[in-house]
Amino acid sequence: MNAPTRHEKALAFVCAIGLSAWLLEIGLRVFGPEVHGFNNMLSEYDSNPRDYFDELRREGDGAVYGIRQRTGVGLGGRAPDDGAPVPKAATILGLGDSQAQGQGVRALDTMYAKLGTALNTRIRNVAVDGYDLDQVIARYAYETSGGERYPVVIYAMVLDDFGLERARLTGLDFIQFQPGHRFDPWRKRSAMWNFVVHIQEQAQLSQETTQAYLAAYTGSNFDQGATKIARLNDQVRADGGQLFVAVLPLLYDMSHYPFQAIHDQLATLHTTHGIEIVDMLAPLQDTP
Repeated sequence: MNAPTRHEKALAFVCAIGLSAWLLEIGLRVFGPEVHGFNNMLSEYDSNPRDYFDELRREGDGAVYGIRQRTGVGLGGRAPDDGAPVPKAATILGLGDSQAQGQGVRALDTMYAKLGTALNTRIRNVAVDGYDLDQVIARYAYETSGGERYPVVIYAMVLDDFGLERARLTGLDFIQFQPGHRFDPWRKRSAMWNFVVHIQEQAQLSQETTQAYLAAYTGSNFDQGATKIARLNDQVRADGGQLFVAVLPLLYDMSHYPFQAIHDQLATLHTTHGIEIVDMLAPLQDTP
């Protein structure tokens, strides 16, 4: 038998590479990261595997799913999804942003609805998507401007409430697209390319976002935020109420949580300003 020529060896090598790439493509199509149409800004999805969402509209050959959220409490607080009237009287005032408002979930599944059921009391949920610390403080002033008083005020605080420097995030941050971002159409055509871009995107997002969050709680940034919360605490006390700041952790790598330093910083507010801090990190880490 004659030895294979260099041309035959090259052809065999190219075929082997092509076959390997084809097998890898097939494997990643089955087991690799999905390309989906999730829109975090609007909490809209292109699938509904648990039948939890409503069909919001039709787009092309498919449906767009989500929750028809009612925000008829004051300036955008959460109202019952079934259209029931909102009672004015409440024992607890609930402040915060989209997590407390319950963006993307039904009203009965929001944290304030669950807490109200557990305590057998009514909580007025005036958390609004997109609120930062200044807006939360302004919302308390608005809710009490007519002489209303609440024995208990809960501020469900998320870690970006002290403000993030968006300039630190140069890529896709999954909350909002950065200026100039365009989705790569080849990600839907090639599972291998989608996999490569997905890994690169995740690494960049993790590094940049972590640094942006940590920077928000250092130096003068932390001092300014702490002063604002202290003023809110003083105002609630002057109105005869008690403020509880419930710190909600980022649901990211809970076994190697990179934001512990932020929680430690916020815990000092109890000593320095007498603010009641309820840190939800440990309970969530202990949840299976």
